Amino acid sequence: MLDDQKELFVVVDEKDRILGYRTRYDCHHDRTLIHRATGVLVFDGDRFLLQKRSLKKDLHPGYWCTSVGGHVEKGETYEKAAIREMEEELGVKAPTLHLRIKHIFHGLQETEMDTLFFCDHNGPFVLDPNEVSEVRFFTKQELKDGVENGIFQLSECALATMKQIKFL
Repeated sequence: MLDDQKELFVVVDEKDRILGYRTRYDCHHDRTLIHRATGVLVFDGDRFLLQKRSLKKDLHPGYWCTSVGGHVEKGETYEKAAIREMEEELGVKAPTLHLRIKHIFHGLQETEMDTLFFCDHNGPFVLDPNEVSEVRFFTKQELKDGVENGIFQLSECALATMKQIKFL
């Protein structure tokens, strides 16, 4: 695992007001600590990109999730964090992002104030192997079939997000 367990996350209340800062370890082991996170779903026509998380990740290694995902750093907006994460994980400068949803995600180990942006981009992508093991474009039907038939597993946050945006 390469994730810095001492990295500081922005901790907020249910209305997204900053309460302070806690470590990654604390936030990923205490569901009462709501911390800011962001993601992007990248589209190419009617297909959307999912990433398979690196086996080096501290939560859900080897699971599929949104195109990009990460935590908001101190002083960042959700959108700036999403742009930074696109560059870090996919090696692309983010085109125009469109906020799709903002919600609180309650996971088994963590709770996040999460945003999801949509954008259009068809690559090429340069993956950070510490973050992402592979990417692939899916249609909604391919996603539904893959999840229902156990062909691949989504992270619990990605599963909740895909249900919320009616992709599953």
